[in-house]
Amino acid sequence: MKKAKNIVDHVIECIIVILVVAMVGANFWQIFTRFVLGHAANWTEEFMRYALIWLTMLGVPYAYGKDQHIAIEFLVNMFSRLGQMRDQLFIEIVILVLSLTVMIGGGSMVALNARGQISAALHMPMEFYYLGIPICGLLMVFYTIPRIIKVIQVICYEKSLKKEVK
Repeated sequence: MKKAKNIVDHVIECIIVILVVAMVGANFWQIFTRFVLGHAANWTEEFMRYALIWLTMLGVPYAYGKDQHIAIEFLVNMFSRLGQMRDQLFIEIVILVLSLTVMIGGGSMVALNARGQISAALHMPMEFYYLGIPICGLLMVFYTIPRIIKVIQVICYEKSLKKEVK
C-alpha cells in the first residue's frame, strides 16, 4: 500500500508542477499580449481559472495524504491519548463519507450534467473541468482508508495497554 501511495504522490506532484508552470506561462503570456502587443489573449484567463480548479482538486488530497492539511488542535489536545484517537477516527470517517457522497457522487452528477457543453475560450468539453471533483473524492478515499485503519489499530493498542495496566 505504501508503494502505491508513493506512486500516486509522485504522479500528483508531477501534475501539480506542470499546472503551476503552465499557469505562470499563461499569466506571463497574458501580460505580454496585453501590454506589449496591445491585445490580450482571450484564452489565458479561462485556462488559469480551470488550471487553478484542478490544482486545488489535486492539492487538497495531496496535502491530506502528506498530513499537511490545516487542523485546529486546540480542543483536541485537551483530550487523553485515547480520546484524541477517537476524535481522529470520527474525523476520518466524516471525511470518507463526504468524499464518497458529495465529491464522488455529487461531482460525478455535475460532470455528467455538463455533457455536451463546451468552454467559451478553450473550446474544451466542460465535463473535463468538472471531473476534478470526483477525482479529488477518489484520491481522498484512497488516502483516508489507510488512515482509518491506522487509527483503529492505535485505538486497539491503547485499549490493550489500558487493560494490562488494570
